[in-house]
Amino acid sequence: MKVNKFKLIIVIIIFIFIIVGVYSYRHDKQTKDAMHPTHASQKVNKKQTTKKEKELKTVVDRSDSQMKQIDQYLEEGQFNGTVTVFKKGQLSLNKGYGFKDFEKNETNTANTMFLIGSAQKFMTGLMLKQLETEGEISMVAPVKQYLPYFELAYPVALKQLMLHQSGLYKYQAHPKLKTLDEAIHAIIKRGINPLYYNQYQYNDANYLVLSEVIEAVTYQSYTQNLNDRIVKPYNLKYTGRYNDSNFKKYMATGYKKDKSTGKRVKQNPNTLSQYDGAGNLYMTPYDMGKVVLNLQKNKIFNATITRPFIHESLTIQYPQAYRYGFYSFADKNRINGIFYGNIFTVYFNDNYIIVLATNYENGKTSNEQKMKHIYFDILQQGGSYNKVKQPY
Repeated sequence: MKVNKFKLIIVIIIFIFIIVGVYSYRHDKQTKDAMHPTHASQKVNKKQTTKKEKELKTVVDRSDSQMKQIDQYLEEGQFNGTVTVFKKGQLSLNKGYGFKDFEKNETNTANTMFLIGSAQKFMTGLMLKQLETEGEISMVAPVKQYLPYFELAYPVALKQLMLHQSGLYKYQAHPKLKTLDEAIHAIIKRGINPLYYNQYQYNDANYLVLSEVIEAVTYQSYTQNLNDRIVKPYNLKYTGRYNDSNFKKYMATGYKKDKSTGKRVKQNPNTLSQYDGAGNLYMTPYDMGKVVLNLQKNKIFNATITRPFIHESLTIQYPQAYRYGFYSFADKNRINGIFYGNIFTVYFNDNYIIVLATNYENGKTSNEQKMKHIYFDILQQGGSYNKVKQPY
């Protein structure tokens, strides 16, 4: 009888140990799962964070005779690219024409992203203006204040760079230069041409240096600044650096027509890694239109900053038509970029924002000529729009 009681006690003890062990195992597992999600939960989270963006739809407002006329004009002229038109803030036209990639037989659509070239200077200019209004930089301060190694024979202020009046020698891109920092040191090495110091000379070097200043002041890359200051706040879905794998399938291949043979020649953009801030960004025309629209609606700056920023020329604050990466003319504002076969042109006023992008200028009329016909002849814009102190 005693033996049976002893065995019973042993069984009970073992049973208690089993219960405690199972409870401890479940508790530990729940704790670990909370701290370190399982592979299954990681897959769910990953799927949620990489959800495919809703693609842009082709839009042609058939109730608007002018939109139909623009569409017909581009179709008949065998335009190769994408056009976006906002009328009074509303999207009225967003359509692709021709081929994004001729070799792969892929067509341009509303989602096609073009290498915007120097139009990126406008994005850089907006970020500069933001930092200026935040008190993080002074446009009259010397570059050396932000980049101590920027040693040149003449002092160069941020404003001189912004207005293309630094006198820096024209930037010479080279495939061996792989980063923005390497580009800056190459610019410093070439130095200043005294003949152009304080004189206007359009030069990529100016905005490359400004982009380096943005990085130095914010302690973040140019791309991170762009994402935090422009892309995310204004909900740009199809804007990315040239090497962003998320957008590769949308990026247009650039082509040029050989002048001697007339044949189409595919371009090889092999220097983009050094062009942060001045030419290595891809965008849809729609996204660029949204940036301009947000600027016009005082969502990037308040009205007291925005109005002169957009509308003044040849004043003390804005001494020339060009400022912060775009032009303010009497009859319109203009943004433009040409790089590796891509041409990205923007005209805007209070009535319209027109973005015309091509990856192959294949006709007798240039992208700029097409834009002028759309703006002046079809939409009948022009006249007095911006405040210009004296004739150009």
